[in-house]
Amino acid sequence: MLVDRYEARVGAKSVQVSQIRMAPGLEYFPARVRGQFEAQYQILLDNRVHEGRVGYDVLTPFRIQTGHTRILVNRGWVPMGASRSQLPVLETPGQARVISGHLYRPPERYFSLEKMIPTLADKVWQNLDLERFHTEAGYPLQPYVLRLDDGLPGAYQQVSPRYPDQWVDRHRGYAVQWFGLALVVLIGSVVLAWTHRVKR
Repeated sequence: MLVDRYEARVGAKSVQVSQIRMAPGLEYFPARVRGQFEAQYQILLDNRVHEGRVGYDVLTPFRIQTGHTRILVNRGWVPMGASRSQLPVLETPGQARVISGHLYRPPERYFSLEKMIPTLADKVWQNLDLERFHTEAGYPLQPYVLRLDDGLPGAYQQVSPRYPDQWVDRHRGYAVQWFGLALVVLIGSVVLAWTHRVKR
């Protein structure tokens, strides 16, 4: 079950991120990486809502030490300013450091209302497409995003759900609906049988 797999992975030993391209199947694992944040090509993911407020997720490239490979780091949520034309002022730590967090992969299929495909010249993206980011940036990019741990330098508010996969809640909702329907049918059958017996 996805929830069990998630629980098992988040408490596992940390994966060490290096220049070597990471293998499939590492979603939700904790990870550590040494390197440096880069403000260039930092983007904001739009329409992230927290406690009724609209804002952005801050995604910052992190150059892995001793090479040219980067991994995108989700530094957390920031509120939208007075208008969409007024983007939040962000601070990016400049020193080399070790950071930690949990790995995830953004969905490869998504619905978008964007009239034009954004480029890295655009500061705000509606959806994160790692392959497009990689093509635009032109440098090696790990196939995961690292969700930065709370309390680290450069971290903003993390508001991700406990279980990152929205299908968990969706399937739970379907189960409740089906059990409810089954209960209604059962009660209806009992009432119908009782009514039939009384009429006899």
